[in-house]
Amino acid sequence: MTYDQYIEETTENCKKVIMDCATGELLDVEHMRKRLWEDDRVTGVYSGHCTSVQGSAADNIKDVLFDEKFLRDFNERGMDMQEVMAYGAEAIDVVARCLALKHISMLELLEQEHQRRIRRRREARKNAVRA
Repeated sequence: MTYDQYIEETTENCKKVIMDCATGELLDVEHMRKRLWEDDRVTGVYSGHCTSVQGSAADNIKDVLFDEKFLRDFNERGMDMQEVMAYGAEAIDVVARCLALKHISMLELLEQEHQRRIRRRREARKNAVRA
C-alpha cells in the first residue's frame, strides 16, 4: 500500500471505531485521538499488529517503504528504520498506521459521526410515528 492508501484505510478504520463509541466520548477530541491510537483495529500499537489488515503486512508495506510522505513523517518522529525493521513487517505496518493518524481530521470524523447519529435518530422517530 502507498502511504495515501494507509491514510485512507486508517480513516475507514477510525470511522468504524468511532461508531462504537458512546456519545459522550465524541465530545472529547483528545480522548478520541488516544482511543484510536490505542485501538488495534486502527493502529495495532498494543498487540503489534492491526486486526483489520487486509492482506499480509509484508505485502502492505512494499510501497510505503519508499514513499516520500511516509519517510518525511517517519524521520520527523526521529525513528530509526533499522530498529523498526528489526521487528519485521508488522512493526512497519503499525508505524505507518500510527503516522497516518496525523493526516486524519479528528474533528471532521467526529462531526460526521455526530451527524450520522442525528440522521439515524430522525429516521427512527419517523418510523415510530408511521408504525
